[in-house]
Amino acid sequence: MNWYLEIDWVFFETKFLRGVSIMSITCNNICHRYRAKKPNDIGRYLSGQKRCNPCGIYINWDGMWCPCCNYKLRTKPRSSKYKEKYLKATSEKKEILDNGL
Repeated sequence: MNWYLEIDWVFFETKFLRGVSIMSITCNNICHRYRAKKPNDIGRYLSGQKRCNPCGIYINWDGMWCPCCNYKLRTKPRSSKYKEKYLKATSEKKEILDNGL
């Protein structure tokens, strides 16, 4: 018997073909206790917030892994526009620390 005949097609269709993410199921709503508010003056990542993709929120958390779903938290922006701003700001911060100003 071929492996492709053994796939549960109902599961496959609901999880992959209809655009429903498997990761959205893993959120246990524990992370909503750590939900972060958007800062006004600087970006989220520069203020120390991290994004959990499966949970779909930004959280204030010191660890690398989400306390709710145990997925790795994103610490840098993905879009090139915000990535450029983030890299510029972090390099300026690094220069200030290196020069001792």
